[in-house]
Amino acid sequence: MSKCNFSGTVNIHPSLLPLYRGAAPVQRALQDGVKETGVSLAFTVRALDAGPVIACERFEVDDQIKATDLLALLFSQGSKLLIHELPSIFDGSANLKAQPQDDSKATLAPKITPEESWLSFDQEASVLHNKVRAFAGWPGTRAKVVVIDDKNGEHNVLDLKIITTRVCGQSNIQVNEADDVRFIKDALVFPCSGSSALEVLEVQLPGKKVVNAAAFWNGLRGQRLKILG
Repeated sequence: MSKCNFSGTVNIHPSLLPLYRGAAPVQRALQDGVKETGVSLAFTVRALDAGPVIACERFEVDDQIKATDLLALLFSQGSKLLIHELPSIFDGSANLKAQPQDDSKATLAPKITPEESWLSFDQEASVLHNKVRAFAGWPGTRAKVVVIDDKNGEHNVLDLKIITTRVCGQSNIQVNEADDVRFIKDALVFPCSGSSALEVLEVQLPGKKVVNAAAFWNGLRGQRLKILG
């Protein structure tokens, strides 16, 4: 029987350690709008995600990918990386080649909280788009909007879950009244800070199915939509 020289445990971490140590590395990376991320194979130590790195793999980040999809991709590739490195882990050579992390370059990825899910449109569209991608799945992102019926003066406040977005191109930005939401082509266009605008492609009302922007807009039947707060 061959001797196993392996001791300790190994962790697949979906970031390029020492970046984004913590509970939500994928979400925080997308929230920051990173252009590159990756997966690391590291030994575990008492300190949070601070063990020596056996191997890592880098990936470019598409500006439309959501956290749920990126997380699945990184763990899929991380599993392949683990299988590839198993011989070195079991014969002990991984202990020799593993590189200590540079703690001075470490960043943290704290746990996402439901309170963070609200969108504030006094931020630029790119910041909001990154947050929608980052918080996809759970807890999601939400916006308070008000539906205005000019015929009878009624105002109806909606808690709208924002599912899919993109940053509005400069050529598509129109000058709207303050907080006025328009429907242009296939998107609800929300005015944001810095003369930017966020195109919302899919939304969901509480207890309802996800619908595209056109279906939601048609359901308003001529009523106006404004950002609340």
